[in-house]
Amino acid sequence: MQFEWPSLPSVRSISTCTPKNIDGSILTSSEPLILKGFGDSWPFVQAGKISAEASLGYMQKYYSGVPITTCYGEPETEGRIFYNEEMTGFNFKATRQPFENIAAEFLKQSANENPPTLYIPSTDINHWFPDIDKENNAGLDHLSPIKFVWAGNRTRIAAHYDFPSNIACCITGRRRFTLFPPEQVANLYPGPLEFAPGGQEISLVDFAAPDFKKFPKFEQAIKAAQVAELNPGDALFLPGMWWHHVEGLDPINILYTHWWKEPPLYLGRPTNALLHAVMSLRNLPANQRKAWQSLFNYYVFDREEKDIENIVHNARGMLNLPITETDVKKLRADLAKRLNN
Repeated sequence: MQFEWPSLPSVRSISTCTPKNIDGSILTSSEPLILKGFGDSWPFVQAGKISAEASLGYMQKYYSGVPITTCYGEPETEGRIFYNEEMTGFNFKATRQPFENIAAEFLKQSANENPPTLYIPSTDINHWFPDIDKENNAGLDHLSPIKFVWAGNRTRIAAHYDFPSNIACCITGRRRFTLFPPEQVANLYPGPLEFAPGGQEISLVDFAAPDFKKFPKFEQAIKAAQVAELNPGDALFLPGMWWHHVEGLDPINILYTHWWKEPPLYLGRPTNALLHAVMSLRNLPANQRKAWQSLFNYYVFDREEKDIENIVHNARGMLNLPITETDVKKLRADLAKRLNN
């Protein structure tokens, strides 16, 4: 029996935002926002409003001919992209196929009451569907976003977070995002850091049938959740680090996402720092972990400019705010030497 979720507060909507008038207050918001009708003028969305077949045909027009990764799960997976029972692999098979084969399978299975799980994960528009963004521009080119298309049937993508911020536009079908602020991580029971279906750690909770005996703190996560339901043309601004569970609500669903990083690219991935901390600090005695927590707070999380006023400017090095690209290069070289010793 499927779990019946309580009524969740809806993410705040903005109804007058389009790619032409998107402003900085939206792109720097610390809260998610629904941008109603954001992509209504796009040919991609207009095709999707005609039919799923029309939107797939629109994609075919731009297809580069390079085989696309597609995930296939047996009908009993019920759309859930997840691990196998032993967590030694996943509950789907990944193949690479021409897009026309995938589109035909989507259409064939759309009338099936118990279809297999079909899912095209993060697919770079510029590589597989070049120039599709010229007719469907989100007004974010100044941020150099990575543009991905995602497609599937009634898929359920486990709750996870992404470091970059994102504007995700619903092209075809309806999508439901269930969102949690970053501080809910402990209540979402993340899985392995090294091994996950999409490369990013995911919540182990099945949102369709949560096991509260196994995952008791998930009840607290539900209390902090928000929901965003998108129709074709609607977009979701999703700040980086927010956890999100994504459901395709119709037989064929297509999503078009735009990821960008606000910090300079030369700073690298914060995940690298997390993994190193897990390796170096996690197994220390509790009193030492507490001491290192104080150091991290001082040097990283609570750092203020006034804290280094007593250090001569040219001696501050990596303590400069913000750290320069030159300092980063020196630090990275030094870290490489230390890690190899």
